[in-house]
Amino acid sequence: MSKRNKLIFSFSIVFMMSCNSSKEVIKVSDTNHPVILRLNKKYRRIFRINLPIEVTLNNNSFRKKIFINIDYSYHPYREGVGEDIYVLDKEKLIKLKNNKTKILESSETTNYVIYSWYRLDSTKVTQDQFKSYIEKMLSENKDTLHIGTVTEFKQKHAELFEKLTKNDSISIQFLDGKKLGERITVPVEW
Repeated sequence: MSKRNKLIFSFSIVFMMSCNSSKEVIKVSDTNHPVILRLNKKYRRIFRINLPIEVTLNNNSFRKKIFINIDYSYHPYREGVGEDIYVLDKEKLIKLKNNKTKILESSETTNYVIYSWYRLDSTKVTQDQFKSYIEKMLSENKDTLHIGTVTEFKQKHAELFEKLTKNDSISIQFLDGKKLGERITVPVEW
């Protein structure tokens, strides 16, 4: 093989490898979906806050990417108790099962909304922050209340918000054939 052909061949291999190994991009951003409070009516306290965040997955490769879970990691772990995953379709949320296979087609971008579930302690200091919400929920006989956006919640309850969300992350592990492949993790920055 001539030097020129070797050079062309080498360049082609490098180019094809770089196209196939393009990393998926995970972008985390604020959303206008509401923060949700959950009330334990018997004990008259807020026991959980659900905070929404938008996750955009972008497949820059020429191959479809398959994954199962979008993992929201709480730090410390005891603060979180799970998450709900929704696909965003024309501003409408469609709930997904997080343990079912999801496909990100070649050159596709998909938006998800994750509602993280933060466990609240029952201390007077914490519960007093939500006194007006608790009274409203009890008077309206509700156990769930939408209270505005994350930005608004962050402004009203900055210290609690920081305590709950500090060092959280989101990760996705794509499949490599039938085996688990590369795990991509990004910090959650509100």
